[in-house]
Amino acid sequence: MIATALVVSLLAANEAQPPPGLAVMDFAVEGVAPEVGAAVSGLVSHELERLQLFRVNTAETTRVILGVDRQRQLLGCDNCSATSLGELTSFEYLVTGKLLRTGSGRESNYTLLLTLLKVGSASPLSSVRLTAKGEEKLLQEVPPNTLKLVGKLLEGRQGALVVSSSEVGAAVKIDDTQVGTTPLQARVPVAAGPHLLSVEKDGFTQVRKEVRITADQVSDEYIRLVPSPDMAEQYEAKATRFRVLAWSAAGVAAAGAATFILGTVVANNKYGTTLSEGTFEWHRAFLKEGEEVSDINAMPARCYKGECDHRRAAGQLKAEIESWQAISYVGLGVAGAGAAASGILFVVGDPPGKYEAYRGKTGVVGSTSPTTSPAPKSNFSLQIVPTAGGILASGTF
Repeated sequence: MIATALVVSLLAANEAQPPPGLAVMDFAVEGVAPEVGAAVSGLVSHELERLQLFRVNTAETTRVILGVDRQRQLLGCDNCSATSLGELTSFEYLVTGKLLRTGSGRESNYTLLLTLLKVGSASPLSSVRLTAKGEEKLLQEVPPNTLKLVGKLLEGRQGALVVSSSEVGAAVKIDDTQVGTTPLQARVPVAAGPHLLSVEKDGFTQVRKEVRITADQVSDEYIRLVPSPDMAEQYEAKATRFRVLAWSAAGVAAAGAATFILGTVVANNKYGTTLSEGTFEWHRAFLKEGEEVSDINAMPARCYKGECDHRRAAGQLKAEIESWQAISYVGLGVAGAGAAASGILFVVGDPPGKYEAYRGKTGVVGSTSPTTSPAPKSNFSLQIVPTAGGILASGTF
């Protein structure tokens, strides 16, 4: 047991010294049945005994000792009471409490004030105040607040705590005091002994657990936060939207790239060379020779009635080439913008499937090791086929 190991480490420093004694007194009650006050007092005593760090005298034992002593005094036995009083005063610390209730029925609110005193001193060493709605919630809050109450007794011995979590930005609290957010980049110095560690983030179930810090040692805690069903649904819906937009932008980029390639190929084909009939360069070659109209039968396109007007054909081809070049430039711009948008959306958007396991009844709860969700598979494909008049692009995404 960790508690046993901690006790051994505390006693090893000075084997001759027994653990400090601590007596729990009866709690004062107001608006609460005495049985409830006794139950809360007994729970505090049980929690202190479970720590195995003190010699605990329960409220019931203290009450018996005081009762026996009172009876002996009534019988006139002044000297024989020294033993029982000695047993009581051998404890160095006292825990007192006051329990109040307001309201009635299910709407009852309980307030518990716990105070730790050093015997012979009127000033409290520490105090804890907690409020709870209903008896069940009250009993749940007593153990962690009892740990917080006695934490000051171990402040002279320090250890360190490292906390990591499955979620970034979760608030980390030690004894209800926030020490940072995950991931914590440095060790947190903590007094040796038991402490209440809580990690919480909006949309996730709060994790509260007891940790025991050993002097001069580093304790490492990994906390997996479980998302609520609503949060998991919202996350998956948002992540899916971002991923769809990212793939859509990638499709636009691919279409823009295909348009650029198509426009460039068609423009180059229309520009041609002096040897390729019907192209801009072919007609311009005639114009360079001073021949604007050729009387040639079966001429290529833009030649009719046995004549070929090279200047008019060259002008038409030039306009078409410039149009296709403009289309290719627009495609290039669309491809660049789509690629940039796709990259940003892939980086900014969260990967879908991260909380898929928590959306149904079969969600994994309580895992203590991080997991990595597989990346979504892509169904995007692009095929470019050369044709006689240019290229044919087709794709699915």
